[in-house]
Amino acid sequence: MKKKVWIFFIFLIMIAIAVCFLFLPKTQKEAKSDNVYEFEISKIKYYSSANAISNTTNYQNPEWNITIYQYTDIAIYLDRINAPKPENYIAKLAFRLTSSLPEDTAIYYLNPQNFGNSNLSLDDKIAEELNYSVINSSNRENSQNYNIPIFFQDCSNPITMRIVNTFPNHYKVSKDSTLVYNGSLLKNIGIEPNTLNRNFQFELEMETKQGTPKTIPIELEIPLEDETRSILDGDFEQEVKQNWKF
Repeated sequence: MKKKVWIFFIFLIMIAIAVCFLFLPKTQKEAKSDNVYEFEISKIKYYSSANAISNTTNYQNPEWNITIYQYTDIAIYLDRINAPKPENYIAKLAFRLTSSLPEDTAIYYLNPQNFGNSNLSLDDKIAEELNYSVINSSNRENSQNYNIPIFFQDCSNPITMRIVNTFPNHYKVSKDSTLVYNGSLLKNIGIEPNTLNRNFQFELEMETKQGTPKTIPIELEIPLEDETRSILDGDFEQEVKQNWKF
């Protein structure tokens, strides 16, 4: 009888320990798990708008002939976890598409200093992958030339890109009309946010300073509206908090 009581007592203790661990404060549990991670994607910023390319060659023509494109600038913020050490310094970094894009959709390397700037450089188009030049310094002075894809080994600059949806049908409007080159252009051609290509998948391939390879699959759904505003109002900007650790 006493043996059964002791077994039951031990069983209760085991349950109590399990319950206590289950309800530990989140920060304590994360502190334990953080020891196995070196990096975290903490947030992603999105800026969406639209612009147009003029196809008018005859200035006597009473109409503007334009091709409209919608774009979203994306900035991915990669942070190091724990104290600086070889495991959380980047030595190599590459971006690679893992799903095909629609015919009229393309992705471009974006100079982070041009985030939210509507100018589009067709030379920066990414076919399938992009290899970054990893620099052994920090971005504190923000004086680096970003015309080529670079990344600081201490993760002090975001990974930036631009995804562009082009509408091949030319849009004609009277030259007497006032055109505002932002997301409201989409309203003129009857494009709704929910009809735009908003999902794409890619992966980041990296190697740490210690030589450890890492592959991070990422799937994004681009936000183009919320309860109060959408890209049709001119532009749409949103910062999304993340907690992706690897």
